[in-house]
Amino acid sequence: MKDHELKRFRRRIVAAAAGALTVCVALCMAALCYVVVDANLSDYRARLEDASNAPFSGVSADRLDAREVTLPSGGIYPSETVWRVLVNDAGEVLEVALPAVGDQFTWTPDSETTFTSKDLSELVGLRDEKGSAPFEYAGCTWLGTWQPAGESEDGITVSPTGAIEDAGAATDAAGPDAGDRVYTFIDISYHYDYLRGIAFRCIAATIVLSAASAAVLWIAAGHLLRPVYAARKREQEFVISASHELKTPLMAMMANCDVLEAEAGGDGSLAPWIANIRSAADGMADCVATLLNAAGER
Repeated sequence: MKDHELKRFRRRIVAAAAGALTVCVALCMAALCYVVVDANLSDYRARLEDASNAPFSGVSADRLDAREVTLPSGGIYPSETVWRVLVNDAGEVLEVALPAVGDQFTWTPDSETTFTSKDLSELVGLRDEKGSAPFEYAGCTWLGTWQPAGESEDGITVSPTGAIEDAGAATDAAGPDAGDRVYTFIDISYHYDYLRGIAFRCIAATIVLSAASAAVLWIAAGHLLRPVYAARKREQEFVISASHELKTPLMAMMANCDVLEAEAGGDGSLAPWIANIRSAADGMADCVATLLNAAGER
């Protein structure tokens, strides 16, 4: 195996090993990203459920639309904002539980400085349409759930899908209007920023680890192939040395053939023998040239 073939073999080994390792690292990073992101979304769902199960206390939708209530300054709502809305059978907003200001100020409504009952009614419609899946509204991503409006002191325990988990509480769900519902919404826009951040970090880590592993594999392959390189070098030196040793007698044979041809003159009896010697010498010279070429000496 020649030097360039050894180098090509080394590159192929490193490329195959680095590729396999990159795939493994990418799969591990993807699994880690999925677990972390799913845990983050589950945390949002747990917050939504806790907020939904809390006692409802709100202001009338008319007061909200008339700006007679105090909302976060500047109309800027933080990610993780929670809105709670009481609606009737017709989907009309009756009362609104105002959001509390959180820590992550990342969102402003597209068209208004504050939400109105119309915006909240849109949220209700989207929740009915999308179910428990996240949905987009006003440049934000939301999760929503609902439960029947009731006057039970202990409240009604519901899941994020809206299913009543406490069957005994269902008898307390009917308030003044049995068809009224309390919808709860949480802004999970920050979750998707978190998802993008985690994905970017996983990709960057995969690239860095793949590059580092390729460098380590290249060095390791060089160490593993070092005996092969040494054997190749010894073989090359032996062939070159032996070929040069053969050149000397071949040159002597060719010179003797020339002398015999000159001394024979017109004596044709020696010509066949001289031709045989010259042919054999030429054949050996070709073999020596082939050996030198195989050894890498030009």
